[in-house]
Amino acid sequence: MSYIPHTEEDRRAMLEAIGVSSIEDLFVDIPESLRLREPLNLPESLDPYSILARLKEIGRKNLALDEVVSFLGAGIYQHAIPSAVAALIGRGEFLTAYTPYQPELSQGYLQTIYEFQSMICEITGMDVANASMYDGATAAAEATIMASGVTNRTKIVASKSLHPHYRQAIHTYAPATGCEVVEALWQDLPDAMDDETACVIWQYPDFFGRVLSPAALVKRAKEVGALSICATEPVALGVLKPPGAFGVDVVVGEGQPLGVPMGYGGPLVGFFCVTRDLIRAIPGRIVGTTHDAEGRRGFVMTLRTREQDIRREKATSNICTNQALMALAATIYLSLVGKNGFRSVAEACVQKAHYCAERLLQIPGVERLFPDDPFAFEFAVRLPKDADEVRDALLERGILAGFPLGLHYPDRKDCLLVAVTEVRTREEIDRFAAEMAEVLKG
Repeated sequence: MSYIPHTEEDRRAMLEAIGVSSIEDLFVDIPESLRLREPLNLPESLDPYSILARLKEIGRKNLALDEVVSFLGAGIYQHAIPSAVAALIGRGEFLTAYTPYQPELSQGYLQTIYEFQSMICEITGMDVANASMYDGATAAAEATIMASGVTNRTKIVASKSLHPHYRQAIHTYAPATGCEVVEALWQDLPDAMDDETACVIWQYPDFFGRVLSPAALVKRAKEVGALSICATEPVALGVLKPPGAFGVDVVVGEGQPLGVPMGYGGPLVGFFCVTRDLIRAIPGRIVGTTHDAEGRRGFVMTLRTREQDIRREKATSNICTNQALMALAATIYLSLVGKNGFRSVAEACVQKAHYCAERLLQIPGVERLFPDDPFAFEFAVRLPKDADEVRDALLERGILAGFPLGLHYPDRKDCLLVAVTEVRTREEIDRFAAEMAEVLKG
């Protein structure tokens, strides 16, 4: 502990005061196998200028989006973002805003969160939304834990076509609350539910881009007394029937497509919506509107005490914060594009994705992984070669082809998940198909 400016005598006095003989005694609760015994193998320290040069060297290994034509999706998508979004979230009152416990000092901040909640409810067709979550994966995991608490059950049924990161987060959360996770194929989900099931969670559109109606699944969940949880992609809801219209209990998802850059995978912003009867169980923050003594409209954090934040053993969740800056970006984006613009973006994505699918399917040996299922703007194709090899070869040609499915589905190493958004042009799609044909031919 040489970085702490205390003498050896100081340390002995502190250890004696708390009743232990050595610093190692402070860590007896950590299993022996997890303790570090060897010194860390770290490089020599550098001065600030050398560190900056080193970081720039590392950064140059990254490819910027303007250096490639991207068809990568799998949960994070490239969309056109109006320049006003970055300009407005960069204002000091938003970048430096403090936790809004004192509403008289945070009205603008609180109003933007309230508008975010309102817009998310309109998009998803749900009654109530919170002020946002860390990302879509944590929102999904929190939803399953909430369902367990509401139903007093411990069985979580999850679709295998739910985003792998969401499933990983659910598996991480579940043991801490004594929950069991059962994964099943889409068609087997109804049979996987019983009277011990706390919830069933699936994705719409699913990880492979398929748009499958959850009506029968929601009905079955209600029959067994389980909550139905739908993870969704917000832009796709510009043209699809919203999950709330199917009668689902909870809707979660990733808000990154709403005005937040891809950013090499972050920061992100999850959203979390419920029906009105679950409003007291929802994790995180909620902002409401009210009127002061003089009748003026105002905004406050509501349905929460500070126990949610500082007395966690009494809270409904250990998540006590939100992604306010990213939620603000989504709010500004949605305000700028408007209802008609939002639908236009979704329509453009769908049209261009279907054109791309048509072009790729003209290549010998390429076929859709799920040819009978409709899709929005993401779809999976099976290739006559290893998908990783194809992806790497196309990257050398300036095209980020998509996401090879073998990473999470070992039996699908020859499958590629392709996403097409409104930013892709017909010429880029034609070039993608032509380059793909060359790579597969070689």
